[in-house]
Amino acid sequence: MLEMLTKFRRDLHRIPEIRYELPKTRAYILEALKNTRAQVQVTEKGGVLAYFNNGKDYAMAFRADMDALTVGEQTGVDFASEHEGCMHACGHDGHMAMLLTFCHWVNNHADEAACNVLAVFQPAEESGGGAEHIAKSGVFVGYNVRGIYAFHVDPMLPEGVVAAKPGEFMACASETHIYVHGRASHVGEWRKGIDAQEACAWLYLKLLEMERSLPDDVLRLLKFGRLQSGVAVNIISDLAELGGTMRAFNQDVFNWMRDQMYALAAECEQKFGVKVVIEQEAGYPPVINDQGLYEKAKGVLADFNFVTLENPELIAEDFAYYQEVVPGIMMKLGVAGGVRLHSPKLMFREEPLVVGAKAFIELAKKG
Repeated sequence: MLEMLTKFRRDLHRIPEIRYELPKTRAYILEALKNTRAQVQVTEKGGVLAYFNNGKDYAMAFRADMDALTVGEQTGVDFASEHEGCMHACGHDGHMAMLLTFCHWVNNHADEAACNVLAVFQPAEESGGGAEHIAKSGVFVGYNVRGIYAFHVDPMLPEGVVAAKPGEFMACASETHIYVHGRASHVGEWRKGIDAQEACAWLYLKLLEMERSLPDDVLRLLKFGRLQSGVAVNIISDLAELGGTMRAFNQDVFNWMRDQMYALAAECEQKFGVKVVIEQEAGYPPVINDQGLYEKAKGVLADFNFVTLENPELIAEDFAYYQEVVPGIMMKLGVAGGVRLHSPKLMFREEPLVVGAKAFIELAKKG
């Protein structure tokens, strides 16, 4: 198993691609599945579905994401990215390798599986929400899918650790861009201008104050990583830009913060005479792990190094779209890479990926 998985992982690591533009990755997966008994189809937006009919009454789905990041690799390994400025810096090469290896087990062990299996190779997880179109395509109804599993590698956990928690797991997240429009003038004639910079600074502090007004036990985030304004030291700025992210696990909390943001923007307009434009992406829904599947996974994987996490994370994942149509659970797999995800130096061994593939096998055996 390790030899097969290593080949899959390293081959895929060499050919990282972005969002929905995954011709080499998709071709590789289709070739790897060609000699199996799977019913294979390419989705409307370039995902790959492999259905294994094991003669059972229902199916369980298992998902891997295919896309990479616009990151220049700095690992120095002999199987480094062949695509300049692009890298599997989030471990999706490992996810695909685990799922392909699992598919080959399913292909040869139909009698051992307690369910039919739908393997989902999904594009555009990093941005673009590739899970949404698959989740809403009707494929889960068509194959009578009763639940979906997924792993995400975690280089900050020890090798081979399987970690999960029921309920809140990852956050609803939305990039937020705020543009404050004023009127430029020379500082010597500042009354002729409308200072967008001052107005934006006021709004920035009010937004932070609003977020901090929530109780500490309400898990949420509103942070801004970019604040830009001005063209010269003696010119009143006519434009200020504020960019950040808003995250929460509870949709009502997210909606409250969003509504408060618009209310403060309106107050800013009235106070300073500026025009405030807010651009906020819809964002991914929160990942809420199904209680039943968590208990099932915990029991099935009792002989694995299974750990129950105490706290969710304020990161986002489009796996949430699957959970809107079927029960689902995302788990972490420790790979001990030593650097965080999205780093140009992210690298880990294949041995812990075998644990993930074997976990999929055990889950399929139990249905």
